[in-house]
Amino acid sequence: KSTTEGAKAHHNKYQSSWKNKFNWISYDTIKDKVFCDTCCSANRMQLPLPATSKGFSNWKKAIEWFGTHEKSNLHRAAVSSLGAVKAGVNVAAACSEAKQKQMKEARSALIKILSSVQYLSCQGLSVRGHTDEESNLNQLLALRAEDIPDLKSWLYRTKYRWISHDIVNEMIEIMAHDILCTLMKEIHEAGFFSIIMDETTDISVREQVSICFRIVNKDFDTEEIFFGFYNTSDTTSQTLYTLLKDVLLRFDFPLEKCRGQCYDGATNVAGCRRGLQALVQEDEPRAVYVHCLAHTVNLVVQDVAQNIVACRNFLTLIHELISLVKNSPKCLAWFEEFQRADKETLQSFCPTRWTLRAALLQSELSVHDKSDAGGKANGFLLHLQKFDTYFTLMLLLLVFSCAEKVNTALQSHKLHFHQAELMIKTLKENITQLREGFTQFWSKTSETREGLDLESPSILRPRKVPRHFDDGALPHTFQSLEELYRQKYYEVIDCVTNFLCNRFTSSVFTHMTEIEKFVIGKGDCENISNFYKNDIDKGRLQLDRDMFLDIAKQCSIHLSTLQDVVDVFSGEKGKHLRQLLPGLTKLIKLALTVPVTSCTSERSFSSLRRIKIYLRSTMGQARLNHVAILHGHKHLTRKINLNVVANEFIRWSASRRNTF
Repeated sequence: KSTTEGAKAHHNKYQSSWKNKFNWISYDTIKDKVFCDTCCSANRMQLPLPATSKGFSNWKKAIEWFGTHEKSNLHRAAVSSLGAVKAGVNVAAACSEAKQKQMKEARSALIKILSSVQYLSCQGLSVRGHTDEESNLNQLLALRAEDIPDLKSWLYRTKYRWISHDIVNEMIEIMAHDILCTLMKEIHEAGFFSIIMDETTDISVREQVSICFRIVNKDFDTEEIFFGFYNTSDTTSQTLYTLLKDVLLRFDFPLEKCRGQCYDGATNVAGCRRGLQALVQEDEPRAVYVHCLAHTVNLVVQDVAQNIVACRNFLTLIHELISLVKNSPKCLAWFEEFQRADKETLQSFCPTRWTLRAALLQSELSVHDKSDAGGKANGFLLHLQKFDTYFTLMLLLLVFSCAEKVNTALQSHKLHFHQAELMIKTLKENITQLREGFTQFWSKTSETREGLDLESPSILRPRKVPRHFDDGALPHTFQSLEELYRQKYYEVIDCVTNFLCNRFTSSVFTHMTEIEKFVIGKGDCENISNFYKNDIDKGRLQLDRDMFLDIAKQCSIHLSTLQDVVDVFSGEKGKHLRQLLPGLTKLIKLALTVPVTSCTSERSFSSLRRIKIYLRSTMGQARLNHVAILHGHKHLTRKINLNVVANEFIRWSASRRNTF
């Protein structure tokens, strides 16, 4: 035979030399197959092991098969079982103990994986990466594995490590559902709720609607709860209404329990005929609509800036100045250099949040102390050196500062409507009082003008009226500079006062005032009982109110606002009163349930911008919602019982139950 034919014959038969390396093999000459002596012996003794193979006869892959079988779980279990028999140990118990130990180690590793996913989701960090090896989850697990032997051995497994993309999504979903169940329980226990909605566009240019609920718990603490983002193709009132009803149905929140709704002033939600608030009130008239009060204050300031020519021109000047400095590294470095001593920074020009411009104007005030400029900045310097520009700056700073303080206070989710109404009333009074302070304001700005070496103001010559418009009346002329700037000062103050009065007038203010007057003993409950219908028993409510007034009188408690009543009922001290006066308790809860602002929804947009960034723009809607829930409710995410999550994860698959 040739050499090739001899080699083929050599590889087509059993080699006795294999026995030297693998002493557990045995060759059956009749069947021309190789069997494992250890596994066959365990089977003959009927030990609790899976059935052995039917033999092996593929001689070309003999060495490879022998090595694989020797490392297999079946062969190792057979060796352990035979060793247990020789030692006189119960084989079933030994196998069970080994299996339990293995499952315990696997479950320990699973808990570590879940805690890593929990941490990344809570912090709003990305789980995946450009590659699986470089993902945050794998890198975090590798770091933790240095101190956890069970996790280290688990990560060295060749398959079924349970850290794939789909598995991680499933873990995040289970944890998010755990939090949603907790939040649902709180809302159901509260009895009544209010709806807060707002919409924005994410990084992938998709419309995201944020839905939140406002409730009052048993201790009279108000809570505003974020319930996730929901994608919509458009933002028409009918589409938003359909989306809202779907969310309410999904979480088993009946619309009949809704007692308030708060949105911004857009027509699709605030429209009195076909807006979202009108559609909701068609089904539930008791769901009073509140135009976000913080947004309304913002609109008041915006109205002033847009309707007064001097203010509009000044803010345009500031906007252009900021663009010049921000877009030029040279100008920005120069600006930061002389501001470093004052620790002031140049604020960005926000196109929507007008009340935040007080800080912007404050930073611009320092510009008047400097006169070094060049190139294009000379034009801005000429404007800034005019007294008229400085006067407008100080006047707007005076008005914006008052509005900003109220706007900031209105953004608290603990605030109830009557407190907000008192703040608005205080703002109106403060603006009105500014009208009496012109003399002091003029003296201050005039003295500062001399110190800043600003251009001296002058009264412009009256413009001659064209003959075809001339009616013979003499044009008004100002007798002094003080009179000229007094008119400008009053124009701004009166404009703010008028816009405050016009924008803060709606039926909800009248309704909430009636409730306040009734609970402090200055009104009746006729309109209140007619509005809330079967929510309140009129006779019981009247009796409870009278009893409460008697108790307050005996205890020398002065009642002037609803907040005084809330202070009596809240906390542990008012627990007996809540049990004694259930009718009045329910009315106060209904009043506190009415929302004040939509700031909770707007805060969720900040988390959306942290979660769905440019590098994570392809994130699916379900995953985005689950991560947003975990990130938005960090205090609950950190308290999740990972053993419960692990049990739920294991329950979904037979292979998981066998592993963990």
